[in-house]
Amino acid sequence: FLVISVSPSNASAMGSSNSKKVDITREILEEYAQLTYLNKAEILHIFRLFKSLAPRELAENFHHRLPTQDILKVLPQLRYNPFRESILQVFSSKKDGRMSFEDLLDLCSGMSDKCPEDVRAAWAFQILDFDGDNQLSIDDLIELVERITGLDHNGHIRIDRSSAEFVAQVVLEELDLDRTGSVGLQEFVHMVVRMPEFGQTFRLNA
Repeated sequence: FLVISVSPSNASAMGSSNSKKVDITREILEEYAQLTYLNKAEILHIFRLFKSLAPRELAENFHHRLPTQDILKVLPQLRYNPFRESILQVFSSKKDGRMSFEDLLDLCSGMSDKCPEDVRAAWAFQILDFDGDNQLSIDDLIELVERITGLDHNGHIRIDRSSAEFVAQVVLEELDLDRTGSVGLQEFVHMVVRMPEFGQTFRLNA
């Protein structure tokens, strides 16, 4: 998955040591370009961002996992996103509060404007499924409304509960095509890809 070249560092009074440089091979770069919706330049840019956080650890282990909070240092686009915790959790392959380079690559690919809208919609469904039950329930939609409206200057949810419930119920009635009381993946994708604003709002430029 990578090339590690060892080059001698400057000798010191204590002796000499080696430093490791980690890079992606041309073959693996080509494979990533085929498996994601990113071009090679974007992949290399994302790799350099990730490597800047832990160059030594990545040289020792290409699959090194960083705390998701560290990812925010190189993706400031997410820092003030009301869904950032859910986004990072969804794209963490081990759901352990950490991400590997490939996890970060999946995140940037899944939210790229070159990613097909039905694929992006499927990722969005997972992000909005806050309780992880593979359905968007009224509770998920209430939380969605509360996160979108944000907090006031005192740190309290800006919208009152009854208003959030009303908006969530309206959204549920629009999305719940089979009238089961919740929204499944196929229903969500079917409706969301027809919304012209979706492609512009669910995106992340790396």
